[in-house]
Amino acid sequence: MRWIAVALLSFAGACWGQGEEPPGEPVGVFEASGLMVEQSCGAAIPAPDPIDLNFQLRSEPGGRAYWQRPGGPLYAGVEKDGRYTFTVSQSWTVIQPDRFRGYVGCSVTQRDIFTFVVEDVDDEDGEDGEDGEGGQGGEGGGGGQGGEADEESGADAGVEPTLLTMSGSQATEIEPLAGADCTPAVASVGGPFLSLPCRVAYVLTGTGIGVEASE
Repeated sequence: MRWIAVALLSFAGACWGQGEEPPGEPVGVFEASGLMVEQSCGAAIPAPDPIDLNFQLRSEPGGRAYWQRPGGPLYAGVEKDGRYTFTVSQSWTVIQPDRFRGYVGCSVTQRDIFTFVVEDVDDEDGEDGEDGEGGQGGEGGGGGQGGEADEESGADAGVEPTLLTMSGSQATEIEPLAGADCTPAVASVGGPFLSLPCRVAYVLTGTGIGVEASE
């Protein structure tokens, strides 16, 4: 199980109904891709490489944040200075205990961490400002019309979408619970895990379009 599958289990109660406005104000919609940089868990954690991740992002004053895949539930996290972090932890049983054999069983804690930074794409052209100055330097009779044109241009510019970038990581970390015996779960003795504790990690990059909050 990777982040998405685990999040569906852990946040089953974090769904909003059809047509119901989710909490927070919209930040943007994003398309991201991830390249695997670590996989020490083996076949126990299906982990394609690369991965695609499309989602929308929302935030609230005070640092509360939310992300959601198309048609999926909403997940809560935190935001600080443009850095968003979403963490899910859950425990599950890999091998049931066997009291007859005196085996305590293997249970693990799985922590999924999705963290990324969102930034505006810098506009380095600066050509609009130069053109505007040239227009004002024309004939006096056209100055007023030029000002009106600038105002109209500014209004149009106000509805232009804000281009965003995002970069970060997605990781799944699994470790046995205290007192568990996960030796039979390791691949060297036929188990599904390459090793325990283990980790699967991706580096993520993507782009987005800012979404204006509805008035």
